[in-house]
Amino acid sequence: MNLDYNIFLEVAVIPLDIMICVFLHLRYTKRSMVNVAFKRFALCVTIADIIDVITAVVTSAKALVPNPVHYLFNTVDSMLAAATGMAFFLYIHAYVKSDFSKRTSLFFLPLIIDYILLLTNPFTHLVFEYDIAGNYIHRELFAVCAYGFPIFIFLMACVYMLSHWKDYKRSQIFTMVAAMVIAGVLFLLQMLFFDNMLITFFVTSLGIFIIYLSLESPDYEKLLDTMEQLHESQAREAASEAKARLSQEVMLALSQAVDAKDHYTNGHSMRVAEYSREIAKRLGKPEQECEDIFCMGLLHDVGKIGVHEDILNKRGKLTDEEFAAIKSHTMVGYEILRTITEIPGLSTGARWHHERYDGKGYPDRLMGIEIPEEARIICVADCYDAMTSKRSYSSPRPQNEVRDEIERCKGTHFDPEIADAMIAVIDDDREYLLREVVT
Repeated sequence: MNLDYNIFLEVAVIPLDIMICVFLHLRYTKRSMVNVAFKRFALCVTIADIIDVITAVVTSAKALVPNPVHYLFNTVDSMLAAATGMAFFLYIHAYVKSDFSKRTSLFFLPLIIDYILLLTNPFTHLVFEYDIAGNYIHRELFAVCAYGFPIFIFLMACVYMLSHWKDYKRSQIFTMVAAMVIAGVLFLLQMLFFDNMLITFFVTSLGIFIIYLSLESPDYEKLLDTMEQLHESQAREAASEAKARLSQEVMLALSQAVDAKDHYTNGHSMRVAEYSREIAKRLGKPEQECEDIFCMGLLHDVGKIGVHEDILNKRGKLTDEEFAAIKSHTMVGYEILRTITEIPGLSTGARWHHERYDGKGYPDRLMGIEIPEEARIICVADCYDAMTSKRSYSSPRPQNEVRDEIERCKGTHFDPEIADAMIAVIDDDREYLLREVVT
């Protein structure tokens, strides 16, 4: 039997393909995304090379082989050619660490169309067919399926790689572009002039070797590990930021729900949070600690969710029972917040912001530095807002009276150092902007 095709180049590289696959299997033990993608690419090329050679032998046998076998091998051979191009794209995709989107999913469309044409070919005969003598006959869509789709998928991968050129060294880009140009020229020459010479997977096999030398070097593997760690770190940071935003939104919603219950404390929680953060800054606290105190201030009255609205909005004097219900908001808030671990100590402000420096506050009658510093800060901010806002029991007071009251209560109601920080804030607020805007 005479062979209709020159298969010697592809036969020659089959041992190289197998050696590369075995070497990659032994070397790539970490199973990173890039390693797995490259191993699959190399394995796909090896299988396609072997099937291409077998298909050439089967096709040369003509009538000695039943036509269904001819159809089977030629169909699988053409499908593997397109699959090899897609494996190259998936390798490049893994290399630049992109996430799959609707846009990148469109890259599979040519492969799907090619497979549909090939799998329906035994019925449509649009790609190829065999006559009674077993002769291989090219039909209208042969060039499209045998060369067009594989080359197009390969070019898509090349364009995708070049669109992410910043992920490569200059030498790598030069090597890869040169390999792509040479491969493209050889594919074109085979299609136009050397249809009976099997060089497609010979070139692809050499391409695997070039890629390994230019991209999959030991230095690159170290770089890959570093890039993977950086990518994971960025992902963790993004998740952390998203979680922080969600936490802020939930806290703001809770504080607004509390303020909505009490008609006389609209915006109170936000103002106390902002005043508390400013006091903390004046005391020289680190930025993160200032933000934590802001969150504590935002939720310091969250326990009022458990107090009936009629009591919160009562205009007259409270009864002993009603005042006891008001005071219970400190413990209710503490119970609500103490299970939240995102900000340690978040419940501190809720429980102890009504403690007094002289030990006459509630709920635990703590004294001096027994009271957590955050609660001492919120206490001053809370009282300042109460004096500068409209309440059911009082109207906003002039700024000088507020300042004098804080000065007077140093050492009794307030921590003297924290009171001084609040007084400094007041002195800097020459236009009296830090108050509720009454409309």
